[in-house]
Amino acid sequence: MAIMDPTTNPITTTAANDTYFAAWVSDQIIDETRAYNVCRPFFKYAGRQASNVYNWPTQDDPGVGATYTEGTGLANTAITTDVKAATALAYGQMFTITDELMEQTLIDAMGHFTAILGRACAEYMETVMTALLDDFASTSGTAATATTYATLLAAANALEQRDMVGTYVTILDPTAIGNIRTDLGTSAAAFLGGPGSPVPGTQDATLAGYAFHLAGADVYQTSLVTSTGGATFLVDHALGLYEMRPVRVETQRVITLPGTEIVATGRAGVIEIVDLAGQTILTN
Repeated sequence: MAIMDPTTNPITTTAANDTYFAAWVSDQIIDETRAYNVCRPFFKYAGRQASNVYNWPTQDDPGVGATYTEGTGLANTAITTDVKAATALAYGQMFTITDELMEQTLIDAMGHFTAILGRACAEYMETVMTALLDDFASTSGTAATATTYATLLAAANALEQRDMVGTYVTILDPTAIGNIRTDLGTSAAAFLGGPGSPVPGTQDATLAGYAFHLAGADVYQTSLVTSTGGATFLVDHALGLYEMRPVRVETQRVITLPGTEIVATGRAGVIEIVDLAGQTILTN
């Protein structure tokens, strides 16, 4: 009797290639990677008014008082005001989803792509806000040089030298945050490494917008900070945000496609209000 050869004509995945999926697709999609959004809470905020331009009036310093001579009195001192204007610009993004995709996809297409639009609009606002950070007239640090703990101390002290009052915050690029951590772990280790260290947690990567509290301020990070540098500035005073229309998401059927348009739009503008209330930190 002949011996059977099991390798002859076995039923393989090639022979039965119509009976299974070429690849299994998860219904849990992994979101896109985006920069940290950190700036918005620290801007002086104004909501919708009946103009696309919002003015923050500022008072100029008329100088100090002076003595006067009896019988002569005082002469009027000239005094002026200034204004900082934020112009609301329209921005947004849109997608059109075909009916065929919505009929076939495993995910909630409308919900998923709508959320992307929201994140895209938030990143636009973060981009225009971080663009103001390197505009302050006064600077600390040196361009193309690693940021250090001493740089943060110098920036905070610069605000003190200008008699600024309030709460300040620092926003930097993640590279600058890494340089500060390196500095704290090397040249500043002898001072800061003991049990009484005034800056616990500064060596820990947070993988979030908030980095640590150092030099008297909460320090945040986002990769949208310009290559020139970030800043230390007074919260709700140095920089302004005029939001005429918060992000609005709308849908519209396109029956000739057929499909559905998802449109996210907003109108907002930013401005530096008080230059003395901020200190640009030059980085590498």
